[in-house]
Amino acid sequence: MQLTPHKLIGLLRIAAVVAGLAAVAALSGPFKYDDLGLPFPDTIAHGMLFYGLTLVATGALPRSRSLEIALAFVALGGASEFAQSLVGREMSFHDFFGDLAGVTAAYAPVAVGRLRELARTHPHATFAEIRRNDRRQRRRAPAEAAVPESLA
Repeated sequence: MQLTPHKLIGLLRIAAVVAGLAAVAALSGPFKYDDLGLPFPDTIAHGMLFYGLTLVATGALPRSRSLEIALAFVALGGASEFAQSLVGREMSFHDFFGDLAGVTAAYAPVAVGRLRELARTHPHATFAEIRRNDRRQRRRAPAEAAVPESLA
């Protein structure tokens, strides 16, 4: 079997699903962090978890925008803290900030790379001009209703 980008993306998608299911179990299960015996605080564990999840999802979804993936994981971090409060575990802003730090650490190199690309390709354009000229941002104008000339 020869490894191709398509096959690697498929493997990353499988890894993302497995990691996501493991994260859901870990974050909402009846486990206590102290029982794991890890040598670092819970907030660091949250950061590492969301760093890994964001990286795997970014690799597994090459057609999705990295910023949208990062924002989705920030929202999932908030939702996971809320879900923990529903299952009798402690909801913690410290853990949410760990989630946020992990997502930020995973997204920051992508943002810097994009900034470097823009500095090479559009060094003197404003961000508003770049956004206006971005083909991905263009919205199709609504189709003009076909109105017979007799009614116009």
